[in-house]
Amino acid sequence: MQTNVLEMRDIDKSFASNPVLRRAGFSLRKGECHALMGENGAGKSTMMKILTGVYFRDGGTVEIDGKEVVFNAPRDAENAGIAMIFQEFSLIPTLTVAQNIFLGHEPKRTRNAFIRDAEMVRRARAILEEFGENIDPRARVEELSVGAKQMVEIAKALSKNARIIVMDEPTASLSEKEVETLFRLVRQLKEQGISIVYISHRMAEIYQICDRITAMRDGRDILTADTRDVTMEDLIRAMLGSERKATMEWVQRSVDTSGVPVLEVENLHVPGAVRDVSFALRPGEIVGLAGLTGSGRTEIVEAVFGIRSADGGTIKVDGQAIRSNREAIEAGIGLVPEDRRTQGLVLDHSLKDNVMLPNLSRFTRKSFVRDAAARRAATTHIHDLNIKSESADQQVLLLSGGNQQKIVLAKWLERKPKVLILDEPTIGVDIGAKADLVMKIREIADAGTAVLVISSEFEELLAISDRLLVIYDGTLIAEMDRQDVQSEEALHHAVQG
Repeated sequence: MQTNVLEMRDIDKSFASNPVLRRAGFSLRKGECHALMGENGAGKSTMMKILTGVYFRDGGTVEIDGKEVVFNAPRDAENAGIAMIFQEFSLIPTLTVAQNIFLGHEPKRTRNAFIRDAEMVRRARAILEEFGENIDPRARVEELSVGAKQMVEIAKALSKNARIIVMDEPTASLSEKEVETLFRLVRQLKEQGISIVYISHRMAEIYQICDRITAMRDGRDILTADTRDVTMEDLIRAMLGSERKATMEWVQRSVDTSGVPVLEVENLHVPGAVRDVSFALRPGEIVGLAGLTGSGRTEIVEAVFGIRSADGGTIKVDGQAIRSNREAIEAGIGLVPEDRRTQGLVLDHSLKDNVMLPNLSRFTRKSFVRDAAARRAATTHIHDLNIKSESADQQVLLLSGGNQQKIVLAKWLERKPKVLILDEPTIGVDIGAKADLVMKIREIADAGTAVLVISSEFEELLAISDRLLVIYDGTLIAEMDRQDVQSEEALHHAVQG
């Protein structure tokens, strides 16, 4: 029988009068990768924040190597060999790789406070080379790719002699090649006896990399088993409950393609990213932009929305040319961006305020905010989108990722857009919320809105699209009806050019 390096038993945690964890448990063996699964709000993040000393538990025990521990601060967990890599990196962009890796525990000269820079660079290079990464320790972090930043975060944890590493949605923003690199590193860490807690909503990768799975629901651990003994249906049932389903099947829709396009893009050119791209969207149509990370998908939709400069081509809504972001919004275009936290929301403000921001003219009279009207509108969206929040006045920062994504969607739905652009709409969203969003997008299109969707998950793109535009190296190389695409493999082949 394998010995657990970590054992969490009967963990309770409440915020105000709201119980978040109820006698929850989790265990971790030496050298294993253990998936922690569940819907947004199931208690995963709270469980890990207790482990890493961010929160103090109300009840239960935490044992490391069989001995009970009490962490009053993150530093206590760090000293016990526990590190957490968050979905939003905790790196300082303007510092070098080496400075980030050793931040707070820099090698110093014995008799003074001066940092031994050369030694810090040498040690950083040794850690990176140990797991096969050719990253310059003297490079600034802001110059790195997302995948390289992920590796720096892991190197930072290893520099503190971490024995347990918690990875929160580690592949959310990685390219396919970067995911392969991460998986290779995870296997290498396991061989070195390092244990990994792996939090992800991407079901397929759990079965690729994890040895065991724990599924949580409503603040409790519902299932723990070896990955090979759990079917995907078992896992979904454990996370959602037997009464709920999370189907991602394609539903063929009836779309009138003979009408006048609501959006026309002709010969679009974005410097260094997009060349001569042309397409059109008709009312009620859902069009998927398929392509690899870096293919130019995001640059296309940002140019359409007017937040990225184009030096060629035309963009029209209902025949009227669009030349700026203001004109795009006034013409009826809405964008749910890939990075909701920095581009889509004001995290310190309430749900009501975020819904109101792009709609101020609707909720102001003579420069005064019609607060009651804004609250009613926000409350309507809470019910329509099944947003889990205490009220319209709750701070957005306190909500789960899936609920935050729904708020970004709500603020544009309040404008009743003619064209709705969704860039990675389900990134970091659990499978239940993902299915809810897919159904909602179909409802939006059924009501007459043209929808343009970017997704790196081909299953999702195939489930939602009526038509697919394939982007490769900044150009449109193919246009396909969804009914003509027989499998994810066929779409994967197409996006590789």
